[in-house]
Amino acid sequence: MVKHLEPMPREIKSEIISCSRRTDIPAFLMDWVVKRIKIGYVDVVNPFNRIQISRVSLSPKDVKCWVWWSKNFNEWINSYNANKLLFNAYKGHTFQFTINSPSELEQNVQISLEERFKQSEWLINTFGVSAVNFRFDPIVHFKKRGYSETIDNLDQFEYIVENLSRFGVKELIFSFATLYQKVVNRMNFRGYIPIELTLNEKFQILDKLVNICNIHGIQMRACCQPDLLAMEGVEQAHCIDAYKIEKIVGESIIKVRDTGQRKNCGCYKSKDIGGYTGIFRCKHNCSYCYASPAKR
Repeated sequence: MVKHLEPMPREIKSEIISCSRRTDIPAFLMDWVVKRIKIGYVDVVNPFNRIQISRVSLSPKDVKCWVWWSKNFNEWINSYNANKLLFNAYKGHTFQFTINSPSELEQNVQISLEERFKQSEWLINTFGVSAVNFRFDPIVHFKKRGYSETIDNLDQFEYIVENLSRFGVKELIFSFATLYQKVVNRMNFRGYIPIELTLNEKFQILDKLVNICNIHGIQMRACCQPDLLAMEGVEQAHCIDAYKIEKIVGESIIKVRDTGQRKNCGCYKSKDIGGYTGIFRCKHNCSYCYASPAKR
């Protein structure tokens, strides 16, 4: 019998590791991350072609900066404090911190705004304000099935902006929810009817939000939504910004746009090491989520 050998994963080196757009690794999988860092690499399955596997180097010789995405950095902070030599072997760490108004759409985000403000302050004090990007993402408007009232998740927007400004924050990344069919199906299954806003309606909402941010010296930056750039006071977001990372790590960074992201994404090239299924299935399980396939 001929034994068929599995093809070896293709080896990849990336100056920037994204961890992760696809799921909340800092909140739930820090033990896994620490283990993979100690091993020195991670095998990443292409979510759109599962037979394609990449072996991504996590060596500090190859990786200059990590970009961490989360709604709760408590476990990340604990892991950092317990493994400082491991984490400090890398020249830089940056953070994409999503802080939305508490909402029934995020029922499993079991952490108060106040605790997240404390995490924000710790991250800024430890890594600098330029290393932390704050996100109010996405802005969602919806109705509950059987009710006519339109609900949104903006009720704590000003409170969040006001508190972040106390730490020297100067930018806020945002987007309006993109209602892919899988998002509509997911929300409908849970008894919510998402509302697709017109561009004019978005501008009316943004007029108020921009005024709030201006009061607190914060620039609003739109993620993947170029139509919003016509609004005075809104600029393009670069969530993974090679120029900003270059200043943080003190070395040159390859400046190539990430063609693997959505067409209007302003990010520079990185390698994402997360996934959508198995151990990566996000426990936040937010109703508007673009990534998780779970309806329940």
